[in-house]
Amino acid sequence: MVKVEFFTAEPPCAGCVDLLKIADEVAKKYGKKAEVVKHIGMCDEFQKYGITMVPAVVFEEGRIMLMGVCPDMETLDAAFRELGVQ
Repeated sequence: MVKVEFFTAEPPCAGCVDLLKIADEVAKKYGKKAEVVKHIGMCDEFQKYGITMVPAVVFEEGRIMLMGVCPDMETLDAAFRELGVQ
């Protein structure tokens, strides 16, 4: 199982709103292959991963990180493939 953490602002900006929808798509598409965690607003994980901009996505505790953009599903699918998840 791959852990994927999604980070947004509180209140969420437009990109963050889109990211929350994509997080739901990831959970639906990958099911038990992915543990989806949503962080809305500041939390300890921001400092842990060095996140300075939202929206942000972190795979496997920093193995793959995307910051300041709302990625599309193709980008997230590529990250899953890189981590060995089809």
